[in-house]
Amino acid sequence: MIDIPPEPLPAQEQVIEQKLLACGLKAGGFTVRYEDELQSIEVVIMPAAEATPEHFTCIREAAFPEIVTFQDVAMFTQYSDFQEELARPQALADAEAELRKRGLLEGFPNRNNFATLAEYARALETHAGWEPGSAIKAEGANTLTFDPPRQSSFSGETVESYSVILLVMIYASVGAGVKIGFIGNEVVAERSSGTPARGPG
Repeated sequence: MIDIPPEPLPAQEQVIEQKLLACGLKAGGFTVRYEDELQSIEVVIMPAAEATPEHFTCIREAAFPEIVTFQDVAMFTQYSDFQEELARPQALADAEAELRKRGLLEGFPNRNNFATLAEYARALETHAGWEPGSAIKAEGANTLTFDPPRQSSFSGETVESYSVILLVMIYASVGAGVKIGFIGNEVVAERSSGTPARGPG
């Protein structure tokens, strides 16, 4: 029986693989494959790659803009936090610009002025034009969850009010460092924010 050598990686995958090896990751410790369901190349890094947080910058530069995941959950969480921190300045600037356009930047609640997260949540609701206690729930020490009253239908005015409160929550997230999550009325959350509704993160 004749052994058939594995097909070589396509050019882009090869380039990423070589860059990751140059980062110091161990050969055989990661895969670089185009995934149809993702419509993207996915880099999967396994513990055998011996990656550490010191490799994160190099990994991101090697793989960008493709998807990077880690099999080790703790390492994947650290990498996600690393990416969020890099994106924070632009996200903050974008949210500030949108709030300014809507006349909501001035007087935005400062987290440091509130003794509890629940008080801060009520202040954010008020700032967004919602009834205090109606849409944002404080979860634990540092998570705000969007949990509005259930509605069977939505008018344009309702969708706009959702957009405002989601914008306020996003600004609080990037500016004050609180985590945000969404439950209930996920479809409106998706339409209003342009991103899939998901759990705290």
